[in-house]
Amino acid sequence: MLNKKRTLLALLVAGCFAASGCTTGEAEASVPVVEPNIVTGTVECKEVYIRAKIPGYLTEIPVAEGQEVAQGDLLFSSDKRDVQVKQTQASAAVNGAKAVMEKAQANVALLEEQYGKYQELYEIEAVAPDTMDKLTTQLEAAKLDVQAATSQYQAAQGVLSEVNLNLSQTAQYAPCNGTVTLVSSSVGELVGSGTTIITLTDYDDRWINANVDEYEIGKLQIGQTVPLTSKAYPDTVFHGTIVNVSKNPDFAVKKSTNELNDQDVVTYKVKIALSGEDDIMLYPGMLVSVNLDEVGETE
Repeated sequence: MLNKKRTLLALLVAGCFAASGCTTGEAEASVPVVEPNIVTGTVECKEVYIRAKIPGYLTEIPVAEGQEVAQGDLLFSSDKRDVQVKQTQASAAVNGAKAVMEKAQANVALLEEQYGKYQELYEIEAVAPDTMDKLTTQLEAAKLDVQAATSQYQAAQGVLSEVNLNLSQTAQYAPCNGTVTLVSSSVGELVGSGTTIITLTDYDDRWINANVDEYEIGKLQIGQTVPLTSKAYPDTVFHGTIVNVSKNPDFAVKKSTNELNDQDVVTYKVKIALSGEDDIMLYPGMLVSVNLDEVGETE
């Protein structure tokens, strides 16, 4: 009998421990895990596409991919002989139109002088009215000739200015400091107007584009500092500053699901400028993590 009581007591104690263990596990499982509020952004850099302004054969490309260039350095030039011929023709047209204009002006000056003399004679009735009417008509017609010749001269000057501009655009120079990241043509190649010849990247002008959903966008302001991390440099924290929060939404980020009865998530693009103090290079296209829980104060 005593052994039965001891066995029953042991079973009751074991049951209590088992019940206690289940309760503790359920309590631990019910504690929510707080995940950091992290969004992913993409590194972007300033890229300048240097295009041919006029068609022609490329005669010189003094740069190569990977080469550093300074603002004002020659990037490429094209054959200018066709443009020089047009320049000669346009210059001749300007000179011809100028001569016509000056001749018309001289004719007006002559007729005005003659008109003044005849006017004095007309006042003393020494010239017939028909003669004065004829002279008046000739003077008005001569003034119209001056206007027409002046318009033709100005048009010829416009053509010459356009040709001179095209001539200056046979050589293209770097608009800013940067690195030549792509040379898409070769010397001797015939290129058309608008063809991209050189792609120039300014790695000093870098930023992050991140899409932030509507639930978090109200917490962000221009000027706030943001810590950034990259898988390429896991031990380095980069520094950025919010420079723009787009007001144009993007509705195509996440589709609603019937299972969750959720709606489309609206996001807004946030532009984060990288600090020039960070020596390690983040290249265009790299993914960067932005922890919205650690956004700093506005600078």
